[in-house]
Amino acid sequence: MTTSRVAEGLKDLATLCGVQRAYRDDEGTEHVANDDVVLALLRALGVPLDRAADAPDALRARRLADARRMLEPVSVLRVDRPGTITVTLPKGSRASEAWLTIHLEDGTTRRERLLTQTSTVLTNRVLGGDHFERYRVAFNEEGGEKMPLGYHEVRVELAGSTKHASLFASALLVSAPACRQVTRGWGVFMPLHALRNDEDWGVGSYSDLTKLGEWVASMGGSMVGGLPLYPGYLDPPVDPSPYRPVSRLAYNELYIDPVALPELALSREACARMGSANFVDRVRAVHCASLVEYEEVSHLRREVLEPMADTLFASTSPRRDEFHAFLVEHPELVAYAHFRATLDRVGRDRVGDVAAALRDEGAPEPTLGYHLYCQWAANQQLAAAGDALALYADLPVGVHPDGFDPYWSPRSFLPGVRGGAPPDQFFREGQDWGFPPLHPDQIRDDGYRYFVAVLARVMRHASYVRVDHVMGLQRLYMMPEGADAQHGAYVTYRADEMFALVALESSRGGAVVIGEDLGTVADEVHRRMTEDRMLRSWVFEFESTRDEPLPAAGAEVLASLTTHDTPRFSAYLWGKDVDEAEDAGQYTADEAITRRDERTQYRTALLEALDASTLPALEATIAARQGCLAHLAASDAKLVLVDLEELWGEDQPQNRPGTSEGNWRGRGALTLAETCRDAVLRAELEGVDQRRKGCES
Repeated sequence: MTTSRVAEGLKDLATLCGVQRAYRDDEGTEHVANDDVVLALLRALGVPLDRAADAPDALRARRLADARRMLEPVSVLRVDRPGTITVTLPKGSRASEAWLTIHLEDGTTRRERLLTQTSTVLTNRVLGGDHFERYRVAFNEEGGEKMPLGYHEVRVELAGSTKHASLFASALLVSAPACRQVTRGWGVFMPLHALRNDEDWGVGSYSDLTKLGEWVASMGGSMVGGLPLYPGYLDPPVDPSPYRPVSRLAYNELYIDPVALPELALSREACARMGSANFVDRVRAVHCASLVEYEEVSHLRREVLEPMADTLFASTSPRRDEFHAFLVEHPELVAYAHFRATLDRVGRDRVGDVAAALRDEGAPEPTLGYHLYCQWAANQQLAAAGDALALYADLPVGVHPDGFDPYWSPRSFLPGVRGGAPPDQFFREGQDWGFPPLHPDQIRDDGYRYFVAVLARVMRHASYVRVDHVMGLQRLYMMPEGADAQHGAYVTYRADEMFALVALESSRGGAVVIGEDLGTVADEVHRRMTEDRMLRSWVFEFESTRDEPLPAAGAEVLASLTTHDTPRFSAYLWGKDVDEAEDAGQYTADEAITRRDERTQYRTALLEALDASTLPALEATIAARQGCLAHLAASDAKLVLVDLEELWGEDQPQNRPGTSEGNWRGRGALTLAETCRDAVLRAELEGVDQRRKGCES
């Protein structure tokens, strides 16, 4: 076999399987993945090949398997426009006798001959000596019956003949609208771990989120939210990153407010523990800490919640009936509780043994009741927060590699592969996010069961959902095992299907969707976002320049001054982030000098545009922040998100990407009560509300 034929075969095989061998970075430079990376990713996808020379044979086998599929495992229709699906049959089969059946989600059925809904044969193909014909099936045509939105099943049946055996195929048919439309509004961003009150146990709670929402609502705000609220691993080694959760299906027990639960008053043991001198001293220590002590905070919560759970189970009651009904409705949370309870016994270092441990006969895990109770209590308290004011939730793109989700739905994830980002001007070594990506083929074969469950979960209580790294709905940069972030390649997903699922769940859950599309994002992604009425992300720090210090935000965006991954406004204004980057070795001394000079020119232009150039530094910083926020509030942006900590003048970020020390641990400078009493802060937010409503403050 010639070298050119092998190379061509590998190239075509990679394309067919969705592995993009080349990409262009944000400066237009093309990068080509080496063959070892491509081969490793293809093997992870399940393609049977050991070396590049196997590619031509693997390509033929893949093409033949695809051609023999009567139906794609998933097809998408949009309720507002005509659409088609395709059916493939062996040439010579009696297509006129084939039946097409649609089992609608509401239980009704539509059934008719296949050719009733088809036009001409689309293509004739010959592969491996077999002949195939593809038929087009039309839906939602003008004057015809429309397909209702939802998840339906399409079936094709063909009786056998002397030449062909009986044929049958079924697939998921997704009929989706656009995302929920949004009205003009604004909200407050505050990470729940950072939210303080006068009596907190070292971290905020769902009750605090409720009170914050009530306060924001009193000023006309339409939403309140923060970082992802999913469970994490809080025992050593502690991993507090909200973007590597143990599960995207479960609730975070860390934020449960035990005092707000009726079981506390009924549990003598829980009350005794809370009243002990040791407990009080430990609470005081974490309450006064400047950073969240996740391990200790988690232990304090658990020491009280465990006996409270026992109290609920000790006797019959309406709450216990409600608890059991919740478990019946959410089997995935029951499975999650079993997973965490088993880890309590075997240890996280044996997470790979959880499946075997769960199969063992014997008594239930001792801590199972605690984990079940926590899921129920967290669900209740998060729902109460959503009743106070619409919640803004953040959906992370991945999960912890040793988490529940890869255990619960292993077919949904790619083994031996990690998601991340290629090298760019901000991260020259690239980024390894350390999570297993979704398997692009097997999630389709499973009818997107896991991904739909994730979407339904995040939209259960949230009215606004930010989809982290929205480009991941179309493609994700992946690194095979043993490779670093400089040696990976993009792998594609069926974007039409992924976007349709987000839109359908948005419509069902009543949630506005915001896509995090910062940085270099393909035009195709932006087109799909526009078609689906998905808001884009607009960040002032990224858009404001020396030449245009006060840029106009577009209409279909969520606008903010900063993000949790960027420097605080004051730090950016005065170039403190440049100093940190130089200290971390990200800039050379000469590069840092250039960056500081550029930032000085930018700061001068911004302060002049805001008539603040003659003010002392501190006053200029406050005036600049207030002026920029007022500019955003008066803009065409559909939504404006105000970081509460920015209003306090906080200059330390919640996260410094590419580092680990201190991230996701910072606590707020003010308590919630102090915030609510601050007349200046309230006036600033009321000014935002007035500008959002088109009034002058």
